[in-house]
Amino acid sequence: MVLQSKTKALFSEGNVTPGGTCLSSFVLISNGRNILVGKMAKPEVWVERFLVGPAFAPTYTNSGKYALPARHLHWYESPLEAARSIVREQIGIEVPKGKVSLFDVQSFVSGDVASEKEPPHWDLCFLYRARVSKALASRLRRPEWFSELAFKSPSGLKPGDFTRGHGDVLQAAGILKAD
Repeated sequence: MVLQSKTKALFSEGNVTPGGTCLSSFVLISNGRNILVGKMAKPEVWVERFLVGPAFAPTYTNSGKYALPARHLHWYESPLEAARSIVREQIGIEVPKGKVSLFDVQSFVSGDVASEKEPPHWDLCFLYRARVSKALASRLRRPEWFSELAFKSPSGLKPGDFTRGHGDVLQAAGILKAD
């Protein structure tokens, strides 16, 4: 449900959406036409290091679905700083400066004003692209917090193959077609 409000989107005490607001950076790491996707392992690592909510991390890990390299922003961190950090800390590769670039910004509102169980939640997502060489891609090693990490063709993937929000981001960016 899309909610319209005439209230200023000012993040101050008592002035946030009832279900919260998330600012996130996603990084679409590509090697030619393929994109890097992973399946999460070790939910405790995702909670502690990559800011995944403790109620969600086990669900995502147990789902067997893909996730993009992504995380919520830290206080005072720019979306670009987060994107560069995601590549370095989640994937363990160093992409040359200037090779991580913003290509889309998306806004999603879910929930219902009248619902106490699922109040409105606002996601503001910054999508970055990082193209890596075949040589760098061949040196990629799966970190322990992924059970799988590989370059896949987007043509063989659907939004439903991804954990909450990740497939939606790819579909809205025109990378994936609807299920």
